[in-house]
Amino acid sequence: MAKYQLKLKERRMAERKKLTGLLPGRFVVNGKDMDAKPFDISPHGVGVLMAEEIKEGTKAVLTISGREVPLEFKWGLPDFGKHDLWRYGLVCTAMDIDLEEEFTAAGCLK
Repeated sequence: MAKYQLKLKERRMAERKKLTGLLPGRFVVNGKDMDAKPFDISPHGVGVLMAEEIKEGTKAVLTISGREVPLEFKWGLPDFGKHDLWRYGLVCTAMDIDLEEEFTAAGCLK
C-alpha cells in the first residue's frame, strides 16, 4: 500500500525558533497588563498562548529592557487540546526591531 504525504505550502516568511515560555518584559494589551506564554519566534513575529480571547487587529506593547516593542494580533484560534486557552500570532509593527534578537538577548530562546 502506498503512503501519501500531504505537503502544505509554508506561509511564514521566516523560520520560527522555539522559546523557553517566558516573556522578556511587560506585556500590555488595551492598556492592561496581560499574561502570555510565548512558544515560538521569528525576526518579526511571535506566537503566544493566552487565557483571554483577543480580537484580530488588537494592538499590544511588549516592553523589553525599557524599550517599547509595538505588536499587533494577526490571528487567533482556540488552542487544540487545552481548554480555555487561545493561540495567537502577533507581528511586530516596527520594522527596525528584530524580535528574535530581543528574545535571544533576554535569554528566552531555547
